[in-house]
Amino acid sequence: MKKDTFAEIEHVFEDARQKMISLIDSSISTDYSSRRSTLSSNVLATVLANAALNTSSEKTTRWLELNAHGMNIVGFPTSFTELSPLMHACHMIVEEICGFRLPPEFKKKLPSVDEVAQQLDYPCYLDASYALPFHLACAALFCTIKGVAMPELLHLISDLQQEDGSWTDDVIATALSTLALLKGGVKPKYDVQKWLEREQLPDGSWAVANGEVWETSYALRTGQCSDTAALTALLVECVHPNNWWGYSRFAVPDVDDTAVACCALAPYEPHIASRACKKLLDVQHESGGWGAFPQIEGIVPHESVVGKPQSQVNDITCHVLEALEQNKKSGLIPFKRGISYLLETQKKDGHWETKWWNSDIYATAEIALLMCRNGYSDSAFHAMSWLEKKRDGSLNTVEYALLIMAFSELPDYSDSLDWVVHRFLEQYSLDSSTSTFDSVYFCGLIDCKIYNLSMIIASLHKLINLHHTLNSFP
Repeated sequence: MKKDTFAEIEHVFEDARQKMISLIDSSISTDYSSRRSTLSSNVLATVLANAALNTSSEKTTRWLELNAHGMNIVGFPTSFTELSPLMHACHMIVEEICGFRLPPEFKKKLPSVDEVAQQLDYPCYLDASYALPFHLACAALFCTIKGVAMPELLHLISDLQQEDGSWTDDVIATALSTLALLKGGVKPKYDVQKWLEREQLPDGSWAVANGEVWETSYALRTGQCSDTAALTALLVECVHPNNWWGYSRFAVPDVDDTAVACCALAPYEPHIASRACKKLLDVQHESGGWGAFPQIEGIVPHESVVGKPQSQVNDITCHVLEALEQNKKSGLIPFKRGISYLLETQKKDGHWETKWWNSDIYATAEIALLMCRNGYSDSAFHAMSWLEKKRDGSLNTVEYALLIMAFSELPDYSDSLDWVVHRFLEQYSLDSSTSTFDSVYFCGLIDCKIYNLSMIIASLHKLINLHHTLNSFP
């Protein structure tokens, strides 16, 4: 690496590190009452929360005027064909219930009210646990739109409210559930107004949720935080009594968030991490993989996990295997079964598909590194060849960072590494704060700013260490 390139890498590393620390200081707190969402503003969440509170502040009105226009209702340029029945329902609800006018070109593509109601008419128990309040609220509000009374739906929604005032610690689910109850003449059991006001961002908007567990875990794993004790304490604070984590302290149990929290806590709270790893082993599928949301009974965070996730996902399986590695459980049979599952799901061209990201680079780069660490070189090289072909594409900064991390692992890819470093620096210099909109949420998107910066920091830290190692020899 040329001297001036290395100097630029060090500068970007420090720049990203300071931005991450600043975001942590402003968003993450062990004090639940003073936390701020770690995620970005979202138009749909803001419209719904504003309607649920029924009192629009000047800040919120101004924010909506500036941001809620065109087809950008869910916070990003929508591809209409990607919308789920739940999102079709949400768009109708914001117009029919909240009085928010959809753009004509968007509205004409929506199915009819009867068609969407029919799409929603499937057993709610088939929903993943995190979607249940969302589904129930949409169904109840469609009954309101059609002038049909469904008191049993309202009772189900009311019973799912948590003591903190929210439904699964999620703004959209909470706002929809509140609207459903209010339209049905049912008062929420707990103070939802206080919860929504606390979750409101300083500019008057709302994010869809709070990603404190996910983002804290990745930040802690970088080893570059100014106060590791505070982040460790937050993860300990957020674990449910049954040793599961959700994406935040009152969110439903999630295999992925539990896995990354186990990785982060392994050096600091190994006993807590080890107990949670045992829970992950309990929900491994017969074929060796893991999915996202186990089936639960009860009210979060005092729920009981009663069944495995319905599906298996490559990147989540990789994260669970990383957690087992970090907690010295890679010698267990479930670990080997997980590796076998990933070997079987690797595509003929070398990549792995993923469900939770818009790009397969995420899963492929991470699993390639996992295979390298565990001696599966053929699989790793096959994946690296696929990643090489992706280096010339139009990628975001996190994708370039993942390529840097992967190509830093093996000397065979030094040319590709130099090329990707060059492209990464170009992308970062354009606008390092640009949202990458990587993570999928009900066919809407979440921008995980701290996660993005953490991945950049981790990859550049690895690159800097590699440079020092190579230049330490005569």
